[in-house]
Amino acid sequence: MQTAQSLSIPFPEFATFATLPQEGLPQEPLRAPILAENLLNICKSDENSLPLQPEKEKFITMTIPSFKSLLLKIGFEENNPNIFTKQYPHFNFTELKVDFNAQKIIYPEVLKVWDATSSGNFEHPENFVVLECVTRLMDKGYRPEHIQLEKRWQLGHNASGGKADICVSNETGDQMLLIIECKTAGQEYNKALKNTKQDGGQLFSYLQQERSTQWLVLYCSDWKDDNVEYQNTIIKCFDDANILKMAEKDKSQPTYKNAHTVEELVEVWKETYLQATYDNLIFGEDTQAYKIGIRPLQKRDLRDFTPDDKIVNRFEEILRHNNVSDKENAFNRLIALFICKLVDEIKKNDYDEVEFQYKVGTDTYESLQDRLQRLHKIGMEEFMQEEINYIDDEYADRVFAQLSQSKRQSAIDDLRNTIRILKYYTNNDFTFKDVHNEELFYQNGKILVEVVQLFEKYRIVYSAKHQFLGDLFEQLLNKGFKQNEGQFFTPMPITRFIWDSLPLDKILHTNEGYKLPKVIDYACGAGHFLTEAVEAINTYFRHKDCAEQVEENAWVEKCIYGIEKDYRLARVAKVCLHMNGAGKGQIIFGDGLEQYPEKGVTNGTFDILVANPPYSVDAFKAHLKLKNNDFDILPLITNNGDQIETLFVERIAQLLRPKGIAAVILPCPLLTNDTSSENAAREQILQNFYIRAIVEFGNNTFGATGTNTIIFFLEKYNEPPKRKEQINDSVQAILTNQISSDWEDKDIFDAYLEKIGVEEQDYKAFLDQTLSIDEVKAIPYFAESFMQILASMRMRTLQKSRIYRQATKIEQEQMIITLFYELQKHLEQDKLYYFALVYKQNTLIITAPTSNSEQKHFLGYEWKNRKGYEGIQIISPGGMLYDDHSRVAGNTLAAAVRNSFDNIQTCVPEREQYYRFARLQDMIEFTRPTFNKEIKITVDSYNTLQSKYPLHRLGGDDGLCTIRIGGTPSRAVPAYFGGQNLWVSIAEMKGNVITDTKEKISDEGVKNSNVKLVPKGTTLLSFKLSIGKTAIAGKDLYTNEAIAALIPKDKNQIKDEYIYYIFNSGLINLQNVGKKAFGKSLNSKYLNNDIYIPVPPMDIQEKIISECKKMDDEYNTSRMAIEEYRKNILQVFENLQVITGGVN
Repeated sequence: MQTAQSLSIPFPEFATFATLPQEGLPQEPLRAPILAENLLNICKSDENSLPLQPEKEKFITMTIPSFKSLLLKIGFEENNPNIFTKQYPHFNFTELKVDFNAQKIIYPEVLKVWDATSSGNFEHPENFVVLECVTRLMDKGYRPEHIQLEKRWQLGHNASGGKADICVSNETGDQMLLIIECKTAGQEYNKALKNTKQDGGQLFSYLQQERSTQWLVLYCSDWKDDNVEYQNTIIKCFDDANILKMAEKDKSQPTYKNAHTVEELVEVWKETYLQATYDNLIFGEDTQAYKIGIRPLQKRDLRDFTPDDKIVNRFEEILRHNNVSDKENAFNRLIALFICKLVDEIKKNDYDEVEFQYKVGTDTYESLQDRLQRLHKIGMEEFMQEEINYIDDEYADRVFAQLSQSKRQSAIDDLRNTIRILKYYTNNDFTFKDVHNEELFYQNGKILVEVVQLFEKYRIVYSAKHQFLGDLFEQLLNKGFKQNEGQFFTPMPITRFIWDSLPLDKILHTNEGYKLPKVIDYACGAGHFLTEAVEAINTYFRHKDCAEQVEENAWVEKCIYGIEKDYRLARVAKVCLHMNGAGKGQIIFGDGLEQYPEKGVTNGTFDILVANPPYSVDAFKAHLKLKNNDFDILPLITNNGDQIETLFVERIAQLLRPKGIAAVILPCPLLTNDTSSENAAREQILQNFYIRAIVEFGNNTFGATGTNTIIFFLEKYNEPPKRKEQINDSVQAILTNQISSDWEDKDIFDAYLEKIGVEEQDYKAFLDQTLSIDEVKAIPYFAESFMQILASMRMRTLQKSRIYRQATKIEQEQMIITLFYELQKHLEQDKLYYFALVYKQNTLIITAPTSNSEQKHFLGYEWKNRKGYEGIQIISPGGMLYDDHSRVAGNTLAAAVRNSFDNIQTCVPEREQYYRFARLQDMIEFTRPTFNKEIKITVDSYNTLQSKYPLHRLGGDDGLCTIRIGGTPSRAVPAYFGGQNLWVSIAEMKGNVITDTKEKISDEGVKNSNVKLVPKGTTLLSFKLSIGKTAIAGKDLYTNEAIAALIPKDKNQIKDEYIYYIFNSGLINLQNVGKKAFGKSLNSKYLNNDIYIPVPPMDIQEKIISECKKMDDEYNTSRMAIEEYRKNILQVFENLQVITGGVN
């Protein structure tokens, strides 16, 4: 056994170990000062421990048994009382010893200790770390004779002296292999690491004095939960062969070889090697002593991105210090690298070595690029269905395999060199800088290595949407592509809002179960809408306990489609899908205005269309080459026109199936501009869709574009029959005075007359062309049109004509009125047609605030331009738009949009200032002489009722009730009266239950009139003459034509008595529906289309009924005034939050 040197390490007299009495040890406590951040919290406190002392030096109390436990944990044995040793038989039984009796730490003599007075002193916390590290080194196989402690150097020129904690020589002992600086864990370690990164710290001063050193190590360890944990930061301090080769061409390239001072060494580490650090190269499970190398990455080593990684900043720094100014090209190269990495991750198992990495010490720039080119070829063929040329290194050998040996080698060498020049010394998919020769190849190779090393350790393929990866990708995207007025990327919060706003249940839930939707984004850009689509649909199926239908995202292959005309963005979109676990989704490189039947893009087949198409593209028409599609709007656009968005509007109608839904971002001017193509685009929307909601965003929504935009939320009409063809039939019936009460003609006509303020007899006289000029002027609606026609070019042409000048005054007036009828009837046909399409529609309007500060609050994000922090900065996830934690939350603006597809008006507390509901007929100007279908979103709300619960339409096809209007048998036939059938008149409606009536009608009267049976329990409501009177049918009965019966379609959704109390309370002001007085007649269409009532759960309805009945009893047995009664009833509704904010 080798002799040993002793280091006598007296415990400081002020240090305390709380301990039980043991033979041979002092009976008073011993205590050691250990800084709070000491890596080796060697001991555990127990009931005998002393308390912690004040701040400056926190004394971590420990027990001798705990210290012994530590030594035992790292392999020491207690062969003699209070003497712990660890022997290394393979090192000639070299021994480490801790002697508590003598208070000494003893290192083997063969292990050189330069300063025996300090290296083992317990007074310095780092000594515990040194002891543990030496033990770990020897455990790994480093020989003690190659280890030195506290090594000193002579001061030299430009080099500071110092003592290195641990130095380790190479296997032959003739050169320094590594220098280790030991620190306590936490603050001390972090401080040393910060200093090292800043100016090289102690480690680089040691390197300057021991230039053969290959590795510098900052080390700490910690005693936690009965285990020793270590941390190390390792710096490679020898040159990469590729860097040295580049330095031969470029003398300005910093290298370790040519560095002469500490400052220059640090500069090399920073500028050339980007302060690269490593871990687990020395003590990792699969490492060997002396054989230090950077272990190739395996797939299992890849980790997730985190915000602390600052990837975007680091990528920009690589570009900056390498003088790469073309960021768009750099982003294109990055996408090519991502394609390589995708292929690599997808095709590798966890324990496979990844190919997307720079293997330090073995890779050349050429071998790295060859590997990347091969991966890129695979990725482009599999992901983008494009063939990429790739020549492997054995190509030349195969070409000349048949030649004789004498000729073969020369030809092979010549061809290899030619291929090498063409393959590497020219521009390719990985050139961040132009490459035309070997020197430029090495310059670009250095950049490529740095970018590969930046991303190689991270995972980019996930099974589902990964939020931070998406944020990172968007940051890179915003920096790599210039956005302009015609093309800008949709911020991810907006894509989330849109998808949360779509009524997925309406599309996916069918009578046969749940179906997967076919989704398209015909201008998909970077694919944000598509990745959000996959996440939203998967969430829906998981919420419905049908996760098996979306397992592993296999469904996306036949359901997710994106089209993108920009080749770069098409690649980005495909990469984005793969990153988010939806790589089988279809990305088509092509024009979103074109059809691609061979790829599944055909008209009338998509359930959902979500897009942000380009707009304002100057003179696009000359470049539009469509083979499989045409547009009605296209001829209306001039050759220099820029209204490309109008074609994308028409494309929505082409692609969606009946009842399909769309959410499309468009420029605000499309609502009001008066060009032919924009008018036609609005016509396409009105002819084919319900406009469920319009959301107007401010100029801060899309960052640098400063564009005001809207989102149309649309639902295509159900077909067949085609809605616009049915409407056209009704319009022709009205214009030819052949109105049928069995069809919709009468409802359309009545509503239109009310809209324009013309009496029926006057309008029919207009249709019959019997109005004189004076009579036309007497009707305000026609008078305005008449004056405009008088000033028109057609009229001036007529008045200049010979026939007009030669006519009598009466003849001239006839010519004028004839021209008026011709032009006005054409206008009326157009107006009637679009009015009939929209008069039943109600639209939710959401408007963002205009001030910058309020927009931030509304959106939940803002745009930053500060260097290093460019792009979106999230302030409050979801803002006022959606709930970041729940896609189905009911108290958001997204929920209000979602419910609008079912004609449900959702009240959203604390957001009332941002939204309102309007009748679409009020948003389009039908009363003016010009008619361009302009859609205004500044109209007043027609319903001011506020409720915690959704507001449902009272009547109509999608309403709560079937509304039956009564009738009166002919008084000319006495036999129709006097029977047994109850027949109610308004005079009998007094808020009561009707079980008998003054007049009755016979069965013959029922049979020969338009009276309709009203079931027992139904609420009766007067809507003519005495408007708003209520009663309940106590029996099956009939009513006259001034009374509407409100019959629930689903009594599990709404109760009869609840409906009664809603109307009996005065909650619904029938005298002022839509803020417009209608005199003493309330048209039945308003009952069907324009009245919305809150629908709480059934238990709340029952509570309301119960409370209201109590009020009825009190009213009937006291002298309570009707005003007080109604006030009390309203209080019941307000207490249960069925009504909030009072009644207007």
